[in-house]
Amino acid sequence: MSESAPQSTGRRVNWLELIFDLVMVACVGQIAHTMHGDPSPLAFLGFFGLLAAVWWAWVNASVTMNLFGARVTPLIWAAVTVAMIAIAFMAAAVPEAFGERAAGFAIANAVIRVVWMLPWLAKRREAGIPWWRPILYSLVPAALWLVSIAVPPPGRYAMWVVAIVVEAVLLIRINRGDDWLTKNLDVAHLTERVSLLVVIVFGESVLSIITELDLAWAPATWVAAVIGLVAVVLLAWVFFTYATTSVESGLHRLQSQGSIAGLRDTVMYLPFLLIAGVVLFAAGLGTAVAEAEAVLPTGAVVALSGGVSLYFLASTAESLRYGVAWRTVLLWGPAGIVLPWAVTLIAPHVSALGTITTITLLIVLLVALNVQNVRLMGAHAVVGGDAPPQ
Repeated sequence: MSESAPQSTGRRVNWLELIFDLVMVACVGQIAHTMHGDPSPLAFLGFFGLLAAVWWAWVNASVTMNLFGARVTPLIWAAVTVAMIAIAFMAAAVPEAFGERAAGFAIANAVIRVVWMLPWLAKRREAGIPWWRPILYSLVPAALWLVSIAVPPPGRYAMWVVAIVVEAVLLIRINRGDDWLTKNLDVAHLTERVSLLVVIVFGESVLSIITELDLAWAPATWVAAVIGLVAVVLLAWVFFTYATTSVESGLHRLQSQGSIAGLRDTVMYLPFLLIAGVVLFAAGLGTAVAEAEAVLPTGAVVALSGGVSLYFLASTAESLRYGVAWRTVLLWGPAGIVLPWAVTLIAPHVSALGTITTITLLIVLLVALNVQNVRLMGAHAVVGGDAPPQ
């Protein structure tokens, strides 16, 4: 491949990717439901483990479709279809993933990782990558998932962790030498993919509120549902007011610098924290609406506070990884990461309705800090990518 400027067709997400995302979010919804009620510390570990497995499946799909899926060829169609079926089985297995459905969850994970190896092998000459790289990246984790079936717990789950870690660590080997990958990533398409996934994940928050409102129809629940929806809308407003411009401009900056490691971090690693934050927040909201008049269980409070904190941690880390100055995040970043945990001190002394109200007022404050930050930074901050949260 000749030394040319970064290529960005600006193509739109196609229908096949949208259908894939619907199945993906069904799986995320199943994982969110495991955190309703009063999740234990072990449940939080399980949540992050299950979500990480599903997240890597989505990352592999998104990057592969970004590079090779502009035209829906028979190979791409077949790969996405098999991947959707695998994720559907993962979703069905989630409630008992650490029990009697562990084998189903492991097999589905193995299948989806092998599936995405095929387009990379088919395009390896065009991409200028050795034949063994996609095989190593796909088959090693897939083999670990399959072998884990024969290993009794807790060793089985330790192997799942190893499989996920291996997959993540192999990506660290990506460096500036991968010129074809750097130049051919379509930044506009990646931005839209992430944004659309976040839209659907925010939908899980709305669905949790509506479901619990339906099950516990009472005045206190009505008020809790309204306040919870306000909180969701505020977080979504912050994301979609500043994200699209800051993400796309940040990715373009990294692409123009030839920083494949930066693209890797901001597309594959850091958005996981944001998605995890939104899903945790959704789980906590569902419990709070259902138990509006009672004191919210500790696990649900941690889910609410941790969800908002992770949301702003991911946003801060993304902004800094794009190369923006520290001054652009000082007004809202530390506050968004630290202040949500203050709710854990208040929650034992008020009802769940009071806890939702407190964290919503806190979100209002954080939104105001974002707005003030934009005013201080000026219009150039947004256009240049030095913007508040992703």
